[in-house]
Amino acid sequence: MTFQHHDQARTAALAALERLLREEKACQRAVLVDDLYGKLRLLLWLEGDEAKVLSDKFRAALKEAASTAWSDQLWIVGKETSPADRLIYDSTWEEAKPFKPLDRLRTLDKHRSKGAWFKELAVPPWPTRAGSQPKGPPIVVFYSFKGGVGRTTGLASFAIQRAQAGERVVVLDGDLDAPGVGTLLTPDESQPAEESQWGVVDYLLERPNAKEVDLADYYHVLRRDAVARGGGEIIVFPAGKMDDVYLGKLARLDFEPPREGERSPWTQLLERVRNDLSPRWILVDSRAGLADAAGVLLGGLAHLHVLFAAHSEQSWQGLRLVVSRLGAERVWRNQMQAECLLVQSMVPENIEVAQMVKKRFLDRARDEFESSYYAEDPADEGEDLYWYARDADSQDAPHQPVALSYKQGLASFRTIDDAVPIMTSDEYKSFADRICAHFLEEEHE
Repeated sequence: MTFQHHDQARTAALAALERLLREEKACQRAVLVDDLYGKLRLLLWLEGDEAKVLSDKFRAALKEAASTAWSDQLWIVGKETSPADRLIYDSTWEEAKPFKPLDRLRTLDKHRSKGAWFKELAVPPWPTRAGSQPKGPPIVVFYSFKGGVGRTTGLASFAIQRAQAGERVVVLDGDLDAPGVGTLLTPDESQPAEESQWGVVDYLLERPNAKEVDLADYYHVLRRDAVARGGGEIIVFPAGKMDDVYLGKLARLDFEPPREGERSPWTQLLERVRNDLSPRWILVDSRAGLADAAGVLLGGLAHLHVLFAAHSEQSWQGLRLVVSRLGAERVWRNQMQAECLLVQSMVPENIEVAQMVKKRFLDRARDEFESSYYAEDPADEGEDLYWYARDADSQDAPHQPVALSYKQGLASFRTIDDAVPIMTSDEYKSFADRICAHFLEEEHE
């Protein structure tokens, strides 16, 4: 027998199950479980006297389809199943993902790590709408699947523009494996060096004793006129001091989802920032890729997700997973999609080449969002619960990108003060306007 890779075995098993479920109407529904060891198990709801015959038929079909990936473990939910066991099996059904070709079939994946990427998306810790209690500032997460596409620069640009508008902005470095924003947004020279020794890693590690420490131990402030003229300020929580004990502290952090009823360490930090500092904005620089920390920050904490990508196949392959998590996965759970803003970065400055690249990027973005984010158009034209496929033509639709050109001046500058003219240019102002537009209506409700 030809060896089957795991993906091939899983695909073959799903095809066999779809065929059998269409044939055997006595089988009400099924969940194919992909366990921690990459073995396939089956949970089958069968009512009637033919349960034994049908279960044997399903077992044989899966053994033939999935070969060594089939565990030979099949659980039957039938008339003899106790109420307690039935509750457990029904909760498994609710947790599993639909198999699109057949609504009676679902899949459930078990994982050893990266739990934050698979946990059902939560909601932000507070609303931003006027009149809501407790109201708080918008939380905006900046993310890119690949590094080096201007994500941190974009965050810094937005922070600077809002500070120059007289607002207080808090920036949190969530890229704990490769910190950068704390160094980019350097503290004022008047701030004592000892006040910049700790950061996000330290707070997450020390949070059980958080009430005993001053939050100011974990941040530095940027108010100098060259950057934040206008009366505003940028409060920066760096990742932490990159010394010989930093890696050990990082290795002690737990990024797995909290237990039922508990708040995550990140939620606790955000609430402390809101209560102690009263900022107008909270901006979080996320780790790139599929890291555990990125899964946490894309797990429902933010009111807006700013997604940076260059037009490359590498970027799109990873971004598709994120867009699906923020969009399609929420829709099938009957939840509104998480809000996002797509940014096409590193656009060539040559006008003709830029037009071609922008057109290709927009076409690809529309395809990806139609398959992984937008909900199918409802029968009722007046329904307005989600971002629908019909909304794709809107200029403020999530897949409509903001374009940021590659600027050579941002590749080599001495301090952030030198880069401010570029970061506040018309192109970056348009970028900031798109972010602000997500919250303008809420301010005036």
